[in-house]
Amino acid sequence: MLSCTQIPSQMTVQKLDNNSLFSFAVMSDNKGYGLENESMYKTDKWIREGGDKFILGLGDHVKDNRPNLFLGFLRKDSLWHNHFYPSVADGENELWGKDQGDYGSGVPILKYVDLEKRDNVTIGDNGCDYYAIEKYGGIKIHIIQLYYSDTPLIPDTAFTENTRKYLFDTLNKINKTDNDIIVVLAHTNEWIDVLSDERRKKLLSKADLLFEANTHSYRKVDLKVTDPENSAALFNTGAVGNSSDNGFIQIHVLPNPLRLIVQYLETSNDDRVLQRDGFAYQKVINGATTPINWDNFK
Repeated sequence: MLSCTQIPSQMTVQKLDNNSLFSFAVMSDNKGYGLENESMYKTDKWIREGGDKFILGLGDHVKDNRPNLFLGFLRKDSLWHNHFYPSVADGENELWGKDQGDYGSGVPILKYVDLEKRDNVTIGDNGCDYYAIEKYGGIKIHIIQLYYSDTPLIPDTAFTENTRKYLFDTLNKINKTDNDIIVVLAHTNEWIDVLSDERRKKLLSKADLLFEANTHSYRKVDLKVTDPENSAALFNTGAVGNSSDNGFIQIHVLPNPLRLIVQYLETSNDDRVLQRDGFAYQKVINGATTPINWDNFK
């Protein structure tokens, strides 16, 4: 894993905050840890420092045989209770069901944030998949959260046709303009590779950001696409409190052109700073994804 250091340029993370239309965060695999865990403490602190409007979760937010203080935090903290979008994954199944592969038994995680009561959320028939829209300054963020626990290991069983159909039915309903950003999330890594070639092509051409988790190791995934100038970008979200490179992803939305600044913030750092060396990318909406050189950033 490459080292992340502060950028020796005039740009700072605070200037990035101020120049952005808004920002949001993506995190996973905190395994029940709340603010008693240093990595989770910094994650929460830096989310608030950045003014992130909402937080997307990719599951394993709880773990059996642990205090799971994160759950109490979700109930009591207004930011997380009202603006966190969790995923049902194997950790959630393990806590509330008979084992990690107990299909959909982890759905109580959604009740800790009263997801079903939010006007901007539609939950699918399996109780785990859902679609949400966040709106800020004329920009719509379309959030498609999918159920894919890493147990059982058989993709057709864990990542069912019902969920795959939900994804593409939802995509088909979105009238994507230059002011729409589509984000698709599923817990298990390499979930995109189990899709048919036709579905994969359709997803990459319409979505903007794709996320996976489960490995506890952040990376930008090379999708080996034929049209990189017009393709979604896929990132693994790493982990909070359970990784050699603990951290989370913070995304700033910038105008002219509409683009996303995607950074993995390692919580081993003392402060929230700009990242590079594989930890910072720019995704232009309906355009390419490129590494960021902050020295030349505009």
